[in-house]
Amino acid sequence: MIPAYDFLPRLKKLCFSLGFNDPVVTRSGETAKNMADHLAPGSRGPDDGKDEHDHIAILAATIPYEQNWGAYIGLPGQQIRLSSGTGMPATPADFIAPYIRQYRFAQEHIRLGCDSAGRPVIIVPDFLVSGKDTTAGVGLQVNVARIAQPGETSQRTSSTARSLVTLTLAAHFRQTLKDKNFSWQSGIFSPIGEHLTPELFSFTGESWITDSPAFPEVAAMMPWIVAHKTPHLAATLVHLQTGFSGVCETFAATGPEDLRNLICVAGLEIDMQGFRGRKERYFVPWQACWKRHGYCYGNIYPLLQDDLFVALMNFNRMGSGAE
Repeated sequence: MIPAYDFLPRLKKLCFSLGFNDPVVTRSGETAKNMADHLAPGSRGPDDGKDEHDHIAILAATIPYEQNWGAYIGLPGQQIRLSSGTGMPATPADFIAPYIRQYRFAQEHIRLGCDSAGRPVIIVPDFLVSGKDTTAGVGLQVNVARIAQPGETSQRTSSTARSLVTLTLAAHFRQTLKDKNFSWQSGIFSPIGEHLTPELFSFTGESWITDSPAFPEVAAMMPWIVAHKTPHLAATLVHLQTGFSGVCETFAATGPEDLRNLICVAGLEIDMQGFRGRKERYFVPWQACWKRHGYCYGNIYPLLQDDLFVALMNFNRMGSGAE
């Protein structure tokens, strides 16, 4: 990680070493659309003439730091959201929060066990079968066809809180559980937990914020994201990769007659403010692409994470040379 205040000076030094001349810095927090438009062939410069400036494009996705990265965690950025209230989701991590709540509820309330006849069954709250419970506009719906025995007629039972649906498990799903060493005990029902994998459910209803910039690419992969061990990281990387690919395509479209030097650096901006007494931000470079002036698609150079980090660290913030 590079302190945020240190990142841009290092990046400028790197660009000067690559032949950039007085580059314009364009920073995009959560969407790359405006950035791509600005860098496109024939775009206008500050004086409304043809843009001939070299450009540094920074595609940064903000994500709250979690000290338990690499393990199952609570809702992303929970401390930050509690302090700032509800509203427009500012990051992909905020955008996926209602989906995670639905998924965690389903993990805890869908249960596996054996009925009185010894048959492996699954018990599901009825609204998770119908997908009609749309908390915050989001409804999780279990894909019964992938779990239950074909032609199965559900049995419904009622409790004081909700109606439950009992289904006999399909042979292929029983085999999947067996391969994962799931143990069956007569009369004991266990939460489905991690066995609720992405192909077993989908989300229905309208998104709580349909015009969120994180919506299109993140929503398309939502089952995979919420089932990930670090869902907020997964959502952010999906969003970042989509935006970065769009900017790289824009670079390729400029062609050999475009004499600008162009570079796009994508990465995570780690926000530490969720921890008491910590206010700093860090930038984690992820990937970059560089187009030399006068060159086209075949001369767009990628810089992968390790090479990019080494290149940035070779230049100090204040001096003019390498460290």
